[in-house]
Amino acid sequence: MKNALLVNHNNDEFYTPLYAIEPLLKYIPDNITIWEPTDYGESNITKALINHGCKVIRTHIKDGYDFITYEPNFKYDMIITNPPYTLKDEFLKKCYELNKPFALLLPLTALEGITRGQLFRKYGVDLIILDKRVEFMKNKSNWFNTSWFTYKILPKSLIFEELKKEWLINDIKTNNWKIEKRRA
Repeated sequence: MKNALLVNHNNDEFYTPLYAIEPLLKYIPDNITIWEPTDYGESNITKALINHGCKVIRTHIKDGYDFITYEPNFKYDMIITNPPYTLKDEFLKKCYELNKPFALLLPLTALEGITRGQLFRKYGVDLIILDKRVEFMKNKSNWFNTSWFTYKILPKSLIFEELKKEWLINDIKTNNWKIEKRRA
């Protein structure tokens, strides 16, 4: 089993800005438990979900929890993460095997591919298509669109959402942040 997360982590770590999570939140109930399997303590996904009213269980391969092989010994309702893109097939397969609702932030090109196509035909997939490219944190620009690939979450199979970067106030240095709605 390849372990690209540790071996090739410099090219596979795309840290999610808060504004990329906001379009998903309206479809996530509060007061549920979410597993974020790629968070070692700094995930904006975890922060946004806690702010939304969810309980979040975070794990990371650096802490000994390899999502691909780990069998959770805790109760959770949903999986939400931005997985390493070199392991997108493995993450999708594992999520479908666990048979829990999930949302994975993946390149839109993840719709392509024989393995993924087989998984999508067998289990189904719903998408939140984001209208702009996400500018990942820590100076990670990208040439591709990323969108939320979901299972058992959305009310319909294809939803188009607008990224609203100006809605967020985030001071990562002090870990003080909040989501503010734009004034009319």
